[in-house]
Amino acid sequence: MSIKERVEDAEALWRQGRKEGAWVLALIAAAATSRKRYPKPTHDNEAFKSFIRDVLPTLMYGKPLQGTPNPRILFGQIPVEDIIYEHLRCNLIHEAAPSPQVAFSESKIVDGKVQATLVVGSPNVIPDFWVIHLLKSVREAPENVAEFGQPPNLGVQPTPASGHGLRKH
Repeated sequence: MSIKERVEDAEALWRQGRKEGAWVLALIAAAATSRKRYPKPTHDNEAFKSFIRDVLPTLMYGKPLQGTPNPRILFGQIPVEDIIYEHLRCNLIHEAAPSPQVAFSESKIVDGKVQATLVVGSPNVIPDFWVIHLLKSVREAPENVAEFGQPPNLGVQPTPASGHGLRKH
């Protein structure tokens, strides 16, 4: 088993409309990549959250920001990386379901762009397509070049026609 296989399986689940399953495998691939980037003695949760902070622009926008610091996103007082770690990763792995404090908004294509709602509240609502962006981050991580090869041109934002799995099937 490899990170690449987890990514491919997650993409297959996404295409089948099995979004939670796609999240589980994407989070496993992100955890394995985070461990490569932040080896022990860094604690697992810190490695994971640091990786999420590192890739936050890609997670949100589908591409890294060039020449600007990464945004700091808070859900109330809670950083987004804590929400993803505690309420998604830990709950999906240990409880087989996301925390009731998190829900996914349904993405849709509007004027050729993927859109979804981000809500801070109870529950916190994150765009379902962030899983595709997380998988892109894993694919493009320098630590994973041996599995995926060199990343493509990072200046191109995913669109429904670009083959990143954002189309509804």
